[in-house]
Amino acid sequence: MNRFLSLFILTACFILSSCKTKENENTLHFATSAEYPPFEYSEHGRIKGFDIDLAKLVAKELGKKAVFDNMQFSTVLPAISSGQDDIAIATITVTDARKVNFDFSAPYFFEGMASVYHSNQPITTPSQLKGKKVAVQLGSTMEIWLREHYPQVEITALDNNNQAVEALLAAHVDVVLMDGSQGKIYSKKHTELSYSVIAKADYGYALALKKGSSLTTKINQALQKLKANGEIQKLENIWLKDSLGIK
Repeated sequence: MNRFLSLFILTACFILSSCKTKENENTLHFATSAEYPPFEYSEHGRIKGFDIDLAKLVAKELGKKAVFDNMQFSTVLPAISSGQDDIAIATITVTDARKVNFDFSAPYFFEGMASVYHSNQPITTPSQLKGKKVAVQLGSTMEIWLREHYPQVEITALDNNNQAVEALLAAHVDVVLMDGSQGKIYSKKHTELSYSVIAKADYGYALALKKGSSLTTKINQALQKLKANGEIQKLENIWLKDSLGIK
């Protein structure tokens, strides 16, 4: 009886292990941060947005299914380093500093940097940031850019742009820096706020992978195909219509 029980347990473990291996072979795990509409956000418990649909299309091109791990933006890249996830997609801008530790796909979108402010206290140029209290998303390109170009500015780094806008509405900060498309969304949501694009992104958004990943070339091929057949343009028409002024 003990021998039979042991054999049963070993067989069950083998089956479970085989199923897990098969699942891993058929899926791609994407790290994301669903706090940045219209690229990735949660609605009624469901993650959606431009980046989410793009990840699904990329995975499909590779013959796999996309699985998403939602987390704070500051932990997205560490999730790739640790091997927790295969790919990161979360409006991640390529920078020289990030390229030291990660591989990146070809950019799939270029964005502008926007200031969001109270309508009666406009901040429409970078020079007006001097002497201001500025909120940014922790670990974002905006934080990096601000520390490099305006080290004298008082910076408040928060987990996401929702918190940053709340800080602005409560008058804890004077301005929030974020992506242009998000700036438009937040200024429409809060009528007392306005936004201005104050700088152009030098680098685009890209998918991030572990350094030396064998997936990088495959993902670039998938993106190239999706661009050529108009699928990325379709996503822009669906998700970024208001942000880009598409008619």
